[in-house]
Amino acid sequence: MMTSSRQLCVRGLVLIAVLAFAGPRLLAYTPLAGSPVWPDGNIVMHLQLGASTRLADGKTWNSAAIDMLAEWNKQMVRSQFTTVTDSSAAVGDGNRVNNVLFSSSIFGRTFGTDTLAVTTVWTQGGRRVESDVIFNSRFNWDSYRGPLRTGANNAEFSRVALHEFGHVLGLDHPDTSGQFVSAIMNSRAGALDALTQDDRDGAAFLYASNAGVSAPVLTLPLVDQSPVDGDTVDFAVAVSGAGPFTYRWSRDGMVQGVSTAQWTLSNVAIASSGRWTVTITNSRGAVSSSMTLTVTARAVAPTITRQPSAVSARTGQSIAFNVAASGSTPRFFKWRKDGRDLGIPTASDTLTLTDVQLTDIGAYSVVVTNAGGSITSADASLTVTLPDTPAAISSAPVSTTAAIGFEATFSVTVTGTAPTTYRWSRNGVPLPGATGTIATNNPTATLTLPRVAASDAGNYTVTVSNAFGSATSSAATLFVAPVSTAGHLFNLAIRSLAGTGSETLIVGFTLAGAQATGTPQRLLLRAVGPTLAAFGVTGALADPRLDVFRGQTLTASNDNWSGNAEVSLYGTRIGAFALASPTSKDAAMIHSLTAGGYSAQVTGVGTGVALAEIYDASDAYTDLSLRFTNLSARTRVGTGGDILIAGFALAGTSPKTLLIRAIGPSLAQFGVAGFLADPVLEIYRDAQLIAENDNWPGTSDIQNSAAAVGAFFLPINSTDAAVILTLPAGPYTAQVRGAKDTTGVALIEVYELP
Repeated sequence: MMTSSRQLCVRGLVLIAVLAFAGPRLLAYTPLAGSPVWPDGNIVMHLQLGASTRLADGKTWNSAAIDMLAEWNKQMVRSQFTTVTDSSAAVGDGNRVNNVLFSSSIFGRTFGTDTLAVTTVWTQGGRRVESDVIFNSRFNWDSYRGPLRTGANNAEFSRVALHEFGHVLGLDHPDTSGQFVSAIMNSRAGALDALTQDDRDGAAFLYASNAGVSAPVLTLPLVDQSPVDGDTVDFAVAVSGAGPFTYRWSRDGMVQGVSTAQWTLSNVAIASSGRWTVTITNSRGAVSSSMTLTVTARAVAPTITRQPSAVSARTGQSIAFNVAASGSTPRFFKWRKDGRDLGIPTASDTLTLTDVQLTDIGAYSVVVTNAGGSITSADASLTVTLPDTPAAISSAPVSTTAAIGFEATFSVTVTGTAPTTYRWSRNGVPLPGATGTIATNNPTATLTLPRVAASDAGNYTVTVSNAFGSATSSAATLFVAPVSTAGHLFNLAIRSLAGTGSETLIVGFTLAGAQATGTPQRLLLRAVGPTLAAFGVTGALADPRLDVFRGQTLTASNDNWSGNAEVSLYGTRIGAFALASPTSKDAAMIHSLTAGGYSAQVTGVGTGVALAEIYDASDAYTDLSLRFTNLSARTRVGTGGDILIAGFALAGTSPKTLLIRAIGPSLAQFGVAGFLADPVLEIYRDAQLIAENDNWPGTSDIQNSAAAVGAFFLPINSTDAAVILTLPAGPYTAQVRGAKDTTGVALIEVYELP
């Protein structure tokens, strides 16, 4: 019931708590948090109040209850109270019968001392299915209008019934949610004995006509937040469905004075931490969303209280840098060398280096970080010196071949405590003037013979010395020969489509020679893409990469030549066209190789036209020099501008006999699919056709020549192409196309014949 001194409470599966009265402030009705409404239709109330004499207002218990239900019906459209008077239905909690009765207990539970009436609520599937109203029979009940009549155990039935039937509909006490209004639904009563506008609005909100309206559904739920004290926290929630909506916010179950979907809490304090919940209600139901707000103390940024100190050490020793810092914990330390991070941040304020070497020399600093910020220490230098060690040679001189009148160079790398001196000897005899002191920043001893004579041939050694000892290198042989004018292969260039996987452009070559010195041959290798645009080539490979293999072993690679000085120098000497610019993405390298078979592979990002080039970059050719004895390339042959074009050049003054083959069908024996069925081979000097072949004749000279150079066998009746030519020095082009413009994979081969 409602009196100035007694409270109302309701209980059930959805419990409406006992709440206290507050002073006036006009806001709005409050639906029960999370409590669903009744399905559309009739709400049947079973009146089981018993017989009564005429009450003060001339009514009976039944008629008074019916009148109060009628007041609520005036506000509703979708649902209506109906009654069964003097109902004989079973009285029970959870039996889906809406009992209205006097009783001394709440289905066996004791009433509170001042509790006048209780409303229980049962729900299922998001809808109310039962609500019982029990009036406490301990009180002296009557029904009248106007001010409450005082007296021990007196209670006024009509206004208490009107209030409890509002709970049946799903309305709560608005004055307990911080909304102080004039309403029959307030938790305490006075002279008010009828519905107010706030009560009527509440019933209309829950049960007005709203065809097609659904309960609210969260579209923007709350999310956990972890600010620091003093921050600003934004609360925001959004739902779908038809309004109007009401919003009730609480923290740890305590209702807050906020009734909007979005709001801001400025200068948040640690005391604001807790579980925040908002319940959003419309006329069809309610939905809730919760979040955990964890407010932590604001961190104090770190301060370095002791800077790291400089350290000096010998190689092989262990050293440590230390720093001291204050500020909030945890603190993390990220050490750096010469401004570059040495690893990830750790909790240790010490950096330990074991077995320090000369490469560890540098300036060390540390970045100290915590939740409040970061600070970087001053640099502390590490100086590393070598222990006193005798002079030694870490890399020996390498044998080489030089042509008479050309330069030859020997070099070694030296270790040991400076200063170190060196002395070169030939055949054990010191060479006049071939001495010097080795600089600490360039620990090499070099001997250069600017114009080699026949008398310079021999075995060369170097002796290095310091205050702690000396060492003599192993011997390196200088082979001297006159410049040869014999004809020989000097260059191979293949232009073709290149990419990745099966579209890799592969160029094979073999180095051999008459001498057995084991000295390497200097080569210039290039994979040209972007520079081809200067020659009118469209669709060039944008960023070629060049890899050199001996068998399956990678011996050298380059991606972007970056203006390498050696590449430019030898390219100019040889007469190769200049690359577009030092920043072009062409690939090029100088690489020295010993006798054997090799492959140069050109790949790239995407697919495009590329030019693979291999040049002999030696200073001079002699009878002892390594030379190209075989050049080959395998690629896909198209039509028009996409046929296989291989350029090769002969150097020297005497003619050279070559075996040139264009292989298609015979590739099948190696498992190559999609081979060119009928290759046609054409040899050009400048733009003049000097030889051609379509289907090799199967003659013994070609068979015997192939066997002599180790080329694989061609079936007599195959449609592969082959020619033997004796050619003077100069540049040539071998073109492979398919007969009748057919396409497929083909192999071009150029062999030097004895």
